Amino acid sequence: MKITLLLFLFFLSLQCYAQSNIRLWEEGELTWEDFKGKPFELSTNSSELYYYLSYSPAKKRVNDKTLRIYQTENYINQNLSWVKDSDKSDQLLKYNQVLFNILEIHRRRLQHELHRVNSANMARETLRTHNQNSNQEIKQFQNDTRLGTDRSALEFWDQLTSQELHENPFELVPEILDRNFGYGINAGFGRGVLTGSISEFFTPTINFMYGFDVAYKNTNLFLNGTLARDRVKRDYVKDGLLWPENLKTNVAILDVSIGQTLIDNPNHKITPFVGFGVLEITASRGEGELYEDHRITNYGLIYGLNYDYKFRKGIRLTPSHYGITFRERVEQNIRVKLYLTPAVFENMRGASINLTIGYSLFGRAIRVH
Repeated sequence: MKITLLLFLFFLSLQCYAQSNIRLWEEGELTWEDFKGKPFELSTNSSELYYYLSYSPAKKRVNDKTLRIYQTENYINQNLSWVKDSDKSDQLLKYNQVLFNILEIHRRRLQHELHRVNSANMARETLRTHNQNSNQEIKQFQNDTRLGTDRSALEFWDQLTSQELHENPFELVPEILDRNFGYGINAGFGRGVLTGSISEFFTPTINFMYGFDVAYKNTNLFLNGTLARDRVKRDYVKDGLLWPENLKTNVAILDVSIGQTLIDNPNHKITPFVGFGVLEITASRGEGELYEDHRITNYGLIYGLNYDYKFRKGIRLTPSHYGITFRERVEQNIRVKLYLTPAVFENMRGASINLTIGYSLFGRAIRVH
């Protein structure tokens, strides 16, 4: 146990040590304090900047959304970067800063492309290409400025890189456009009441509802099922079969409906719908074989309204682990559903009115502009 704890503390300290050596470009301009390495006195160079360009999958919170992206980094290792004390100057520091800026330009180009790749292999290839391009440009910069000793060439590269950084800001979130196709699942619990003369024979219900959404633009296809329990309030006769008082019954509502979203803003979505529904009441299986033929069914229209409160939103720009290349915008919602279906049975008529509250997960395919 002690050995395991010591190993854990050792690797944790290595990770913390490595992180403390990292200096990101966005932390500000370089200072000589960033060059903590021991100078290589035999080198003809006055300084050496150990720089890196990389990326990794990440989740970032931006405003009210969670983004899954490939996050890029442009950084130096402070403990490896060094400078000879005798050669320190403002010109040499500017030379290292321009070199760091060149890498930042390639980082921004890399980030732009990683937002648009379709596979993990393509992401790795994109990084390899930008590392090659940045190394070539840095080599050109070093040759033009003679490792920073040519003041006029250094000023030219400084202005050139500063202008490009200004004109091409870092793309944290690209412009995203919704595609037409959407999809979702939902489930919830609620209550139902029967109206008219039906309420004289059957009690209110306790409901479990589940369903699927398929969307095209603002038009939605809903496929839903409701399972409920209730009882017979007083004796009822249908087709010569007696439904005695206190008989436990099951209620099922299956429906296919079309809805049109009228309001869809960052927090709320309202969609009225109409469709075809089947309302069926049967005796519970627990009541025995005597009641296995007790069944009444109604076919008719169903009307309703879905209200979705969007409590969590996300955007996935990284390729799926399952090889799916399209990107998606995902909403997690609290769904309130109110729906009604009229019913006419032998000797009674009315409607089933139901209200459920539950969870809805909705996704829509997106494209990056």
